[in-house]
Amino acid sequence: MAEAIDPTQSSANMFAARVTKLRKLRGLTQAQLAALIHVHPTRITQIERRTGSPPTWEQAWRLDAALGADDLLTDLWKASQRELVPDYVREYMDRELVATELRFYTAQIVPGVFQTEGYARATLRLGQKLTGEQQLHERIALRLDRQGRILGGAHPPHIRLILDEAVLARSAGSPAVMRDQIARLLEVATAGSVEIQILPFCIGEHPAMGGSLTLIQMPDGSKSAYTEGAFDGRLWEGSEEVASFGLTFEQLRASALSCRESVVMLKSVMKGTHRETPHRLANIQLQQPARRTVRRSRYVPRRRPGA
Repeated sequence: MAEAIDPTQSSANMFAARVTKLRKLRGLTQAQLAALIHVHPTRITQIERRTGSPPTWEQAWRLDAALGADDLLTDLWKASQRELVPDYVREYMDRELVATELRFYTAQIVPGVFQTEGYARATLRLGQKLTGEQQLHERIALRLDRQGRILGGAHPPHIRLILDEAVLARSAGSPAVMRDQIARLLEVATAGSVEIQILPFCIGEHPAMGGSLTLIQMPDGSKSAYTEGAFDGRLWEGSEEVASFGLTFEQLRASALSCRESVVMLKSVMKGTHRETPHRLANIQLQQPARRTVRRSRYVPRRRPGA
């Protein structure tokens, strides 16, 4: 017999206990409840016993509606997600979900919204506050669920992403994990849904060295900025500070490779030839897309305005 869940230990435990209690109060079997929310009966068992992956947002609100919980289950689900991340991240995450525009610069890792499951596992397992494999599993599920809610919604935000070349050079997980992650970046870059630019090592020092920056625009037009280092982060709302961060982002964007050049670099990383392909040669390749071989030249194309 499964060990009883203590609902006082966490919001996730409370969610599981309330699902079980409300189901029984309404005289439903696990199979009947599963049919109401369109999942396999074993999924209800997993949710009530807290085994397997945590419930997604869609499953939470379907359960709330099917059991007549009057938002209790959805509120508990939100609380359980908040317990998985540090305090300083929570408000930023709330804004990220409803933003109309997101602009990212990342210095060390791919932003969570574009991470594959393998890459997320490799990076999240390094968290200082991680308590064990179960919490790691829950954090991965949260990240993937948020991806779907941000990118798969009816009105996804307009996104610009600048990746420092260090993100591509630093391996996370196995080589296969990195190949899958680069493939994911290429997928969104070539689909045209996200503007991706690479900030190459050759530009030298720049205003955002050592940290990551996200600029957020909300539906009402208000703007904020979120900065993050290895151990903490901060949400900025003052108009002067946000404007300053906006200027920094545009400086980085002007220094970065164009979207087309960045795709060339991503492809070279995928092939394992990136170190053998100088930035100059990558530019020449772009000028000769129909040729199978590249004519070597000393000519370096000048960057187009706004590239």
